[in-house]
Amino acid sequence: MGLSQWFSTQLEASADGFVWGVEQIPKERLYAPPPGPEGGLGEWVAARHAFHLLYYEREVALPAMQHWLGGPNPSLDDYDEDVAWQNAPDLPTILREFHQVRAAQIALLPRIDETRWHEARETLWGSVTLRWVVSKTYQHTAEHINDVLRIALFWDLFANRDLQRQQQERTSDETA
Repeated sequence: MGLSQWFSTQLEASADGFVWGVEQIPKERLYAPPPGPEGGLGEWVAARHAFHLLYYEREVALPAMQHWLGGPNPSLDDYDEDVAWQNAPDLPTILREFHQVRAAQIALLPRIDETRWHEARETLWGSVTLRWVVSKTYQHTAEHINDVLRIALFWDLFANRDLQRQQQERTSDETA
């Protein structure tokens, strides 16, 4: 199996895995700050993880792949995710657009010959190969799959720990 086929399979499966992970989070928690101490489940709401993946892949990952096929080298000059998040569409739209951007990436893969995968170019990350760029996209998706599944799986655990800690603090204050 060549790199194009391997990445096609992995990019499709990881996109599906990310969306599935988001769908495991109850609707009332999708826009709620996760419980727990700083760093426990992260600072972002689940919907922000989805928007971040969409924005990064639309503005950076896809243009970076297109660069190897004759497109311009992407720039971060107009990259402002925080401002874009303020005007983000609803979560179903975000996830649909994420799938569309990912499908556009996958559609490029058959056009990449084996030698181009190993050709280094100057990019936002320094001099890297196309194989590195697409591997970064895969890694980034896996990272956010982990983030949303941690929210889905461990929300109650962290919320209960917060409640216990608050109760202990109140008890300590009352006995002091």
